[in-house]
Amino acid sequence: MFNLFDPVSWQPAIHAAEPASFWFWTGVLCVLVIGALLTGFLFLVRAWTVQETPLSFIRSAAQGYVKLKGHADLMPGPAIVSPLTDSRCVWWSYKVEERHSSGRNVNWETVEHGVSDDLFLIRDSSGQCVVDPEHAEVIPATETVWYGAEPRPLTGPAIGGFALTSKYRYVEKLIHPQEFIFALGFFHTQGGDAGAVVINDEVAQLLHTWKQNQADLIRRFDANHNGQIDQQEWEAARQAAREQVLSQEQQAAQSPPVDVLSQPKDGRRFIISTRQETRVVRRFQLWAAACLLMFVLGGGIAGFLMTTRLSAPAVVQPAVTPAP
Repeated sequence: MFNLFDPVSWQPAIHAAEPASFWFWTGVLCVLVIGALLTGFLFLVRAWTVQETPLSFIRSAAQGYVKLKGHADLMPGPAIVSPLTDSRCVWWSYKVEERHSSGRNVNWETVEHGVSDDLFLIRDSSGQCVVDPEHAEVIPATETVWYGAEPRPLTGPAIGGFALTSKYRYVEKLIHPQEFIFALGFFHTQGGDAGAVVINDEVAQLLHTWKQNQADLIRRFDANHNGQIDQQEWEAARQAAREQVLSQEQQAAQSPPVDVLSQPKDGRRFIISTRQETRVVRRFQLWAAACLLMFVLGGGIAGFLMTTRLSAPAVVQPAVTPAP
């Protein structure tokens, strides 16, 4: 009899399985196991990054990858309000999900979602820094879930509908003004004296942008009209890019310098959280442990399936007695 918790009872089914189907699903399991290992490793890297990146004060922060702590605040200008509850905040995200029922199965399909990309401030005792949250991994402490009958909520969370009878589910996450916040990202100063390193980086980025449009690049810098950019023409393009960046920096230098925290260009994590640092590290460590447990269990099952299949007993052909 087949028993899910007794692998030995699996052997007859494993031996009898059709080969193509067996190896396909075993391969899928192996891919999932490897994915769990890689995901667990990435969560460990996140935990290590949050824990080991030294804390900087805004006024004395070096240009580059930093960790800041302070309080969130609004920038001058129009207020930021969340789409579902019209709450005043510095950052929001939301999604609307629709219930789909099939027998006893209930699935929630996302029909609308959005995330704020408005700039806001982080302040500490030494100064303030503009935060550009685009592409950030945001971990807010405030998350509200409620239910209703319409694609957009007609009421707030306090008087929402019931989960078992409502057609729609609403999820809203917020960061409020004056809420504690810590962030890891690329710290850079715009305006003032940018420095040679920043200028060279901006020149390289501008050249990379130009190279994406080869037709325009050839039109502008192909001096001998042979349809290619040779070394001399590329140097001309480099010089033009440098002059454009220097002109932009000269204009920016006339305005007070502004500190900005944004997505790192080297692929490192951009994290914004209103939870305490220790809780975020613990969260990443727990996810890593769960992924590694899936790797161990899934790897063990995959190994058992393959070894059992490959050690299938040989089929003994009945002896054929020659006719008299």
